[in-house]
Amino acid sequence: MAILRMIKKSSTTRDIPKGHFAVYVGEMQKKRFVIPISFLSEPLFQDLLSQSEEEFGFDHPMGGVTIPCSEDLFIDLTSRLRNMSCHFLYKHIQREIMAILRMIKKSSATRDIPKGHFAVYVGEMQKKRFVIPISFLSEPLFQDLLSQAEEEFGFDHPMGGVTIPCCEDLFTDLTSRLRKVYHNNTHQNLKTYKNIYLLSESLLILPFLILSSILN
Repeated sequence: MAILRMIKKSSTTRDIPKGHFAVYVGEMQKKRFVIPISFLSEPLFQDLLSQSEEEFGFDHPMGGVTIPCSEDLFIDLTSRLRNMSCHFLYKHIQREIMAILRMIKKSSATRDIPKGHFAVYVGEMQKKRFVIPISFLSEPLFQDLLSQAEEEFGFDHPMGGVTIPCCEDLFTDLTSRLRKVYHNNTHQNLKTYKNIYLLSESLLILPFLILSSILN
């Protein structure tokens, strides 16, 4: 409880981003570090906190936890923790992606699903089948739905497809929005490519215009 009070106290200052807290590190002079709250779940960091409580308590005058180790050791530790966090996050994301890809491959193998699409099943009681573009997988709104789908149903519908945990009306509205976003992005990309093409064309012509003006 003491550590939580100190974290709450240290994270209320304006220069500390959300989900982080301040610690003070060093053998003589204390240097301030801002670290993620997620580090609290790591055994290596928990050991440091236990030493910190024994040696200093959780009451730094500037508001923050005082860590009893050298700066170099602390920097090395936090670097390892960040790498571990990234590794576990990557592994988790990789597992999710592989599960989704297997389900998409299974659902798109049926003859009535066009290329570049896959089937999902939507509804609170009876599940209605929708066929949607694979491009939706890159949209954050749809990714949130997939995360909920995995938590609630997993990716294993008996008919082959992802089961989405929402009502039909909400899903229809969401897919309508995503189609508009996708259409607008595609249109914007085409405009960008056209501008690049016109610019490159003008750059190719420019030397000939200059040469022509010199010769004339």
